Amino acid sequence: GIPSDRNTHLLRFSSPEQLAVETPSQYKKALADQGIILDPEERLKAIAAQVQELSRKVGGHGDVDEALLKEVNNLVESPTALLGEYEQSHLELPKEVLISVMKKHQRYFPVQDKNGALLPYFITIRNGGSQHLEVVKDGNEQVVRARFVDAAYFIKEDITKPLEAYIPLLTSLTFQKKLGSMLDKSRRVEALVQKILITVEANPEQRATALRAAQLCKADLATQMVVEMTSLQGIMGQFYAGRSGESAAVGEAIFE
Repeated sequence: GIPSDRNTHLLRFSSPEQLAVETPSQYKKALADQGIILDPEERLKAIAAQVQELSRKVGGHGDVDEALLKEVNNLVESPTALLGEYEQSHLELPKEVLISVMKKHQRYFPVQDKNGALLPYFITIRNGGSQHLEVVKDGNEQVVRARFVDAAYFIKEDITKPLEAYIPLLTSLTFQKKLGSMLDKSRRVEALVQKILITVEANPEQRATALRAAQLCKADLATQMVVEMTSLQGIMGQFYAGRSGESAAVGEAIFE
């Protein structure tokens, strides 16, 4: 009971809103004339190329994460990349925090230099042409700056106490209904490490590192930054361990 027709809808705000496709063979070209890339592989390559082109303009290269690229590719039909920027001061935050904010929260592609250090730029893909691009750019810049300010606040609050102080808070996090809290799991990790150390040839320094890392390895789960972005577990643990005076080896073990 639903009538069909040869019309296809174009992008929002297009004029006209619909386009009549006379034959199937005309479909792809008809959309291309409206700036829409129908073929997903072709669209993906176009996005990646635009990201790198804009990155080169500021002396860097785009961090074109494959998973992010695929996701963005399925969010747009007419990809147009734009370059945004943020204050240099935000680069004082851990690199992984900035990247997580850009990728996971905003679907942005970070820009890095040849050594892998972040540059104060990001690239986002809007769905449509270049009309009012400056307005879109300004909006995206305001959002990511606010995200970075939030992250800086979480970290500032987290480092008011040492990483060890977060261990008791793990009681409030459930590991598994029948297996208790994350603190229970952490205690089991400690017990397992002690048993394993008996069977391996470890010197006193290695034993101390392993036991301390086992004690602290879940602590960052209770920090504000990891509660906000759980993908940063281990990364923030290493960062906070270093700020708390733990050895580099303990921090590396927490990260691993």
